[in-house]
Amino acid sequence: MTAKADNPRLGVMLCLGALFMFASQDAVTKALIKDYDAAQFVMVRFWVFALFATALAYKRGGVKRALFAKRPVLQIARSLLLVFEIAVFATGLRYLGLADMHASFATFPLMVTAMAPFILKEPVGWRRWTAVAVGFSGAVVIIRPGMGVFQPAVLIPLACALMFALYHVLTRLASREDSSATSLFYLAWLGAIFSTPFGILAWKPPTPEAWGYMALLSVTGMIGHMLLIMALEHAPASVLQPLNYLLLVWATLLGFLLFDNLPDAMTLMGSTVIVASGLYAMFRERVRAKESE
Repeated sequence: MTAKADNPRLGVMLCLGALFMFASQDAVTKALIKDYDAAQFVMVRFWVFALFATALAYKRGGVKRALFAKRPVLQIARSLLLVFEIAVFATGLRYLGLADMHASFATFPLMVTAMAPFILKEPVGWRRWTAVAVGFSGAVVIIRPGMGVFQPAVLIPLACALMFALYHVLTRLASREDSSATSLFYLAWLGAIFSTPFGILAWKPPTPEAWGYMALLSVTGMIGHMLLIMALEHAPASVLQPLNYLLLVWATLLGFLLFDNLPDAMTLMGSTVIVASGLYAMFRERVRAKESE
């Protein structure tokens, strides 16, 4: 990757495209979840993803090489965790709008920061701990406990953020010994195998329109992952990481255009606090990394 990491502007553009694909994927999911169980289209999505991961592994060193993992138990745990998170997130879209889901889900980088000292043994200073605390206060603003407008569904994106943060930490832990191709291969195939029994049990014959949505769901996922891989080849992860918060912007825009849904003022206020705290935590992490060089 470092050999190509000489065009940050192109990397940023590719990352923005990847984030738009992921937001589009969520929009398609919201359209499907009204009439179909999440397990059904998660199964379809992962089987297409498995074919994509296999082709990518073949191109980048061979399937046998990707299949070899030094920490297989860790690879299995992180993969199944993400499969479950995706299914729960899809279910949450049945009850919440795109922007509402992503507003609280944006806390996941702060959760990663909070987990890092305990799982990754990475130091976290008081400034980043303060950013974590402030960020979670933004989540409280969104949830609004005790204000008469609380609905249990708002806890779904927070649960997803917790699972995704743990997945992220376990992935970083696995990357210390296994290649990214191995991690991607395990995720794709374990996701396909694990989701299949649930998808078959929940199967409902799709209409032609639903088949189209499922195809679109799979294609946007493949394009999104490919654009992200290409982005990381042209720009370092430290440059691209803050852009992840723009997923909230894409989700808000698509939620309004496709579903006529906009977050209320309290949700906007809370999400602003979360994003600002997350960006500050990332900034402090980069400062610490430079100081330790």
